[in-house]
Amino acid sequence: MRFYPETFRITASGDRTIEIERDLNAPRALVFDAFTKPELVRRWLLGPEGWTMPVCEIELRVGGRYRYVWHKASTGHRMGLGGEFLEIVRPERLVATERFDDAWYPGEAVNTTVFEEQEGVTTVRLSVRYESTEARDTASRSGMEQGIMAGYDRLERLLSSLPQDGGTLRVIEGPVVTETTAQLAAAIHVTVPRHEIQSVMGPGLTEILQAVKAQGIGPAGPWFTHHFRTDPATFDFEICVPVSSPVSSTGRVVGREVPSLKVVQAVYRGPYERLGSAWAEFNEWIAASGHEPGPDFYECYPVGPESTPDSAEWRTELRRPVLETRA
Repeated sequence: MRFYPETFRITASGDRTIEIERDLNAPRALVFDAFTKPELVRRWLLGPEGWTMPVCEIELRVGGRYRYVWHKASTGHRMGLGGEFLEIVRPERLVATERFDDAWYPGEAVNTTVFEEQEGVTTVRLSVRYESTEARDTASRSGMEQGIMAGYDRLERLLSSLPQDGGTLRVIEGPVVTETTAQLAAAIHVTVPRHEIQSVMGPGLTEILQAVKAQGIGPAGPWFTHHFRTDPATFDFEICVPVSSPVSSTGRVVGREVPSLKVVQAVYRGPYERLGSAWAEFNEWIAASGHEPGPDFYECYPVGPESTPDSAEWRTELRRPVLETRA
C-alpha cells in the first residue's frame, strides 16, 4: 500500500483563496463517499489527535445543510461549523458554504472540492474562497495546515481499510451465527408510537437501574432491548438490564429469564439514528444466507452515550433468533 503525504500542498491563490491538494490511493467514488457519508466523515475529519466529532449531519442535496461539531475531551472545548450545499456532481465535485459557530475569520467561505482519478489514485483539490483578503490571511495564520494534514493522513488510513472495488460499504461487522447463554434480567414492558421511543427509553432504563441496585443484584452486564414485533408505527418491546439473581417485582419492573438462543449476531458502531441502515443490511444478510429468523429481535448496548459523548464510538449488538436454515 502506497501513501502520499508528500503530495500534500497548500498555497494562497489570488487575493481571497487558499488551494489545498492531496493524492489518495483509492478510487474516486470511494473518496467521494468518505467526504459525504457521516459514518466515514466522522472517522477522519478530526484535525490533530485528541478531537472527536460527536455531531456529523449531512443532507446531501443541493440546498441541503451539513453540520459538524468537534469535541476535545481533555479540555472540554467544542467547535462547530455548518453550511449549505450549492453544487453536487457525484463523484466529481462538491461546492458548499462554510461558517463557524465562533468565527475565527470574518464572514463565511465557499469550499469547492474536485475529485480526479488516474490509475487508481484520486487527487483531491479543495479551493476555499473567503469573503475578503483579511479573512484569507487570518485563516492562513491559524495553523490550519497541520490540522488538515493530520486529517488527510487519517483519511488515507481509513481508505486503505475499506473495499476498493466499488462494492457496497458495509455498516455492520459480522454477522455470525452463535449460541447465547440464558440470562436473568429486570425488565419494563413498553408499547409506544415510534416517535415517542426516545422519551421513554431513558426514564425506563433509569427506573430499572434504581430497582436492581436497591436489591443488590445488578446491573450484571450491558443493558438491552427485546423487541416483540416490528411495526412501522409502533414499538412493542422490553427494556432489560441483566441481573445476578431473580428480581422482586417493584412498580413496573418485573423479572425475566431470557433463554439460551441460537441467534444471528452482528455489531454496529455509530450513532443510533443510523441503526435503521444497520438493521437493513443485517436482515439482507440473513435472507441471503438462507436463515429463517424468528419474529422478535434484540439490541444490546455495550457502549453508548453513558460511556462516551462520541457517538462514533458507540457499539450496538444486533441479534435475531434463528428458527431454522432453509434448504
